[in-house]
Amino acid sequence: MKDVPGSAGWKYRVEGPHVDGVNNDWHVHVEKGKVKGAERVTGGKSHKKTLDSAGVPKSVQKNVKKTADFKKGLEKQEKLDKERKKVNKLSWNQIIAKPSVLITMAALVGLTVAKLLTFPKLIFG
Repeated sequence: MKDVPGSAGWKYRVEGPHVDGVNNDWHVHVEKGKVKGAERVTGGKSHKKTLDSAGVPKSVQKNVKKTADFKKGLEKQEKLDKERKKVNKLSWNQIIAKPSVLITMAALVGLTVAKLLTFPKLIFG
């Protein structure tokens, strides 16, 4: 963790998205003693809290948001959001343009259900 400029005793770090599927955005951790807060760089909860809810003073939050690390995290988050939108658009376009993908998925699900109904031992042992 790095010292927060202009805020004696406070430390911060900026982290990228976690793989666990819960915290999928860039976020910042700020702490001093028992006060430990986290927040997405775009605002909002990260690790089930915000900097406000954890009791991090507004002046410290302001100083953290001025750091180069925070600004880099914000830029990376904006790029990530653009890529997510691009992928989402492509995914829907692919499904609409190629209904064969959707038909294949439906067929596989149908075959699986049919097999399970034919052989209930697979479910009930």
